[in-house]
Amino acid sequence: MKINISFSALSHTGHSCNTIPYGIATVATYALKNCNDTPEAELFKDPVDLIASLENNPSPHIACFSSYIWNVNLSYEFAKQIKIKSPRTVVIFGGPNYPLDTEEQEKFLLSHPCIDFHINREGEEAFVKLFNKLLEYDFNITKIIQSQLNIPNCHYISSGRIVQGDQLSPLANLNDIPSPYLSGLLDKFLKSKLVPLIQFARGCPFKCTFCQEGHEYYDKTRRFSYKRINDELEYIAQRTTVPNLILADSNFGQYKNDLEICKAIASIQNKYSWPKYFHQISGKNNKDRVIEAVSIIRSPLNLGTAVQSTDEKVLRNIKRTNVSKDKMIQIAKEGENYGANSFSEVILSLPGDTKESHYNTIFELIDAEINVVRSHQFIMLPGSESATIKSRKQYGMEIRFRIVPNTVHSYKLFNKVFFAPEIDEICVANNSMSFEDYQECRLLNLTIEIFYNDCIFQEFIKFLKMHNIQTSSFILNIHRMARNSKSKLFHLYKGFLKETNELWNSREELEKSFDNKDIAAQYMSEEIGKNEQVVYRSLAIFKHMENMHDIVFGVTREMLEEKNSYTDQNRSYLEELFEFSMFRKKNILSNDLTKRGLFHYDFAGLIANNFNDNPFSYYSENEIEMEFCHNNDQKEIISRYIDIFGTSDYGLGNILNTAPLNNFYRMIKKV
Repeated sequence: MKINISFSALSHTGHSCNTIPYGIATVATYALKNCNDTPEAELFKDPVDLIASLENNPSPHIACFSSYIWNVNLSYEFAKQIKIKSPRTVVIFGGPNYPLDTEEQEKFLLSHPCIDFHINREGEEAFVKLFNKLLEYDFNITKIIQSQLNIPNCHYISSGRIVQGDQLSPLANLNDIPSPYLSGLLDKFLKSKLVPLIQFARGCPFKCTFCQEGHEYYDKTRRFSYKRINDELEYIAQRTTVPNLILADSNFGQYKNDLEICKAIASIQNKYSWPKYFHQISGKNNKDRVIEAVSIIRSPLNLGTAVQSTDEKVLRNIKRTNVSKDKMIQIAKEGENYGANSFSEVILSLPGDTKESHYNTIFELIDAEINVVRSHQFIMLPGSESATIKSRKQYGMEIRFRIVPNTVHSYKLFNKVFFAPEIDEICVANNSMSFEDYQECRLLNLTIEIFYNDCIFQEFIKFLKMHNIQTSSFILNIHRMARNSKSKLFHLYKGFLKETNELWNSREELEKSFDNKDIAAQYMSEEIGKNEQVVYRSLAIFKHMENMHDIVFGVTREMLEEKNSYTDQNRSYLEELFEFSMFRKKNILSNDLTKRGLFHYDFAGLIANNFNDNPFSYYSENEIEMEFCHNNDQKEIISRYIDIFGTSDYGLGNILNTAPLNNFYRMIKKV
């Protein structure tokens, strides 16, 4: 009889982690090739599919789960139900959501007794060694645990203490792992709405303390062969209907070999018109090569220059070095030349961070013309140096707990109904930043999302630059006006701050709150527990576009008046610019709308040069009639995204985070 194994990389129903389960699939394909007794393997992503399988076969020999911050509780609840029904089933966990310290690892395993073995670090070779040992002991878990066998990379509890196997070196030759795509193991997912995920290389030479790959274990980069990568791209392109491709590499674009892969992607794009969006080129060093990589791939994408902070003290604390400001400006300009969004990520409340340093980081990036500046909360990732007890004490981190958005759903397995909400640990203050300052920074981050990212008001910004007005000053004035109690967006900011503060002092307190059925119901209905940055950006863009334009127009006028530059000519241009911008962006995903307007300025010509010219050279005494509508490609992509994500506030927000908003602006033509 074949040994049957389930490999699950679960994602909560409706959660934004909607990628094909590539990581756990590599463990499965390696096992199918190398285990002594070739097992039968099946992969799962959707909890509903796993439930159906378990109801049909409630006693798999082995149940494997990949563990991330967005699915660890869901995975464990399934493991618990499996163990109740079938105590002999071997439950194996693996993945990055595992502490770095031995003491914390032991604490984790003791608090999760249904996990028989936890594989630490890379899982392919370790799983095979564990499987063969299980085979040798006829799947007698108790005997293995009592014997305290040294199984490489495997941790487990014996007599109340942790047993840790010797650490294996990372696989030297990644091509020893059969491709989960080319083997057909992922075919069922390619037919679904899941986004293809792929990996070209493993490893990261950087030591960033907030990242799970900052550990020395990952410091050597290893690569899959060019032929394998090219074959996988071809295979995926022939089967997926999802327009995106997501890359799991940490530093793609900074190595010479990456340029050949970019050429392969470009060739696939020419052949299949896929991927429409490639996420993402994000090499931390060698930005000249990163820019060259962008020039090869002909699709709108994000050109990454993540900095986390530009403050020198913060960078020293997190063991990070950034590119120079001049290089960031070069990246931004090159990104515009190739139709790419220059993209940078910032983390709020890092060790040594202050309100002033966070503001300065944001505004330095904006003035460097990086056109997507995305700020994240500082999550304590198990397995990262920052999450250790030592680091928390050193920097006086004040931790709060929240429900991970869209992880409160009910599931039913073996007639047992259960919830398994995920919980984030977030640093909301430290010995250099107060909680009040943290709140102020969060509000600024919302303003950046609404009024700056994706070049949403690029036309106004470039006009102000003609008058030597800094973009950072413009955005700061917008921030003040939008938050004003008289603003039509005041209630939006108020709601955002309220939901930002939906935090708990302890994990136990938060878990206990679910004893109240009303609390669970509120999370399930999304009354509370939303991803506030995603949702409130969505609310603004899809329901308050005209109010946003009013604020932008008002601030533009005031700043020009301060410079004695609000002339009749400037006023006339701005009024037409307001109308032009509204025609392009209001109800942006309504792809059946066609609008027409009369203008004295040739906005079609201005768009062709990204509004870098003096608009008055495009003035005409005679009115120009222009038509605004989506083209066929836009209509197709919009329809696909709505099909994938839906039209809830959260779903629309995920569309905004998945594809550049500026690619949805209506096209214009002269009538």
